[in-house]
Amino acid sequence: MTPSVKDQSASAQQGALAPSQHEEIVLLPDLFVSFHSQEPRFHPKYQQVKQESESWIANLCHYDEKSYKKHVKADFPSFIAMWVHDVEPEDFRTIVDWSNWVFDFDDMFDEGFLQKNPEQAKIQVTNLKNVMSDNGSNPMMTSEDPLLSVFASVWHRLAKRSSEGVRKRFIEASIDYVDGVLRQVEVVASAVRPDEEEYIAMRRRSIGVTPCLVFIEYCYGLDLPDEVAQDAAIQQLQKLAKELVVIQNDAVSFLKELADGIDQNLVAFYGRRGLPPQEAYDRIDILYKARCRQWYLAWADVPQWGEAIDKQVQKYIHSMQALVAANLHWSFRSTRYFGEKTDQVRQTRAITVSSEQLLKNGLAQPRKKSDG
Repeated sequence: MTPSVKDQSASAQQGALAPSQHEEIVLLPDLFVSFHSQEPRFHPKYQQVKQESESWIANLCHYDEKSYKKHVKADFPSFIAMWVHDVEPEDFRTIVDWSNWVFDFDDMFDEGFLQKNPEQAKIQVTNLKNVMSDNGSNPMMTSEDPLLSVFASVWHRLAKRSSEGVRKRFIEASIDYVDGVLRQVEVVASAVRPDEEEYIAMRRRSIGVTPCLVFIEYCYGLDLPDEVAQDAAIQQLQKLAKELVVIQNDAVSFLKELADGIDQNLVAFYGRRGLPPQEAYDRIDILYKARCRQWYLAWADVPQWGEAIDKQVQKYIHSMQALVAANLHWSFRSTRYFGEKTDQVRQTRAITVSSEQLLKNGLAQPRKKSDG
């Protein structure tokens, strides 16, 4: 018999640290379900490429020792190693470099100086778009913005070895991502509060998955016809992949973002609308399980285009699935979100939420026992 949520919560509390009177133990959804339950494989060049990429970006961006250690500890390359474990080392390095870039780029908007500065954010976004205006013929390197140089290097490598269609889709995907990040900054800086559908749509863009979908074509040498790219079932799978990553990310990052005062998170979204943390996570659980089921329904609707195209389509779908699963496994391999308690949270799914931090961020408090 499957244990009830109440039984699971009681069991989790036994394995978690006892909370103070200003804290509550909250049970995360069981995220390792469906295709997420399979243990991923690692790229054989993971350790080598990780060291090379992290040293390269650290030197280029002039990381101090603290920043470098933070980057190494987060272990972004392991996410890529679990996602595309069978690609050529050169392509693996390109995507690892992009992952190291995107997490630093994203942090500027999430918790850095651009978080509530739409005008400066627009300048960053415009500069990045300009990099892609030369079809990759000029690998621009600038000491004024070394992080932009990292992106320029990745774009140059991708453009040099990709078809015109892949280059076009990467530009579109990158613009969609940075415009989504910019929209998020504008929302944070304003009094606008989107509804659930609008919020998830915004997060689909800003989560950074859209460019990853183009990297699938790049690193596996796929040449998907426009008919495939425009198919409704394929687009539904792409949408679900993004939303699954959003839900995973927001579920595991809530504590970190609560401490940092960041409210672009689904748990915080529900908290601002009166749902205490456990009820917010229960709502997320429903969304997550529904999308896991929708994934297979959408897959069943994918048309048959003939052997040559279908081989590529199935590779593309399997790689999308691997991307989603790798993101989840990385979240509990890295110590980015739970620090030294990562293994404990993975085993118990229990986290301790501070009532004081909820109050400070304007989020709903845990219900008292008498509230029912």
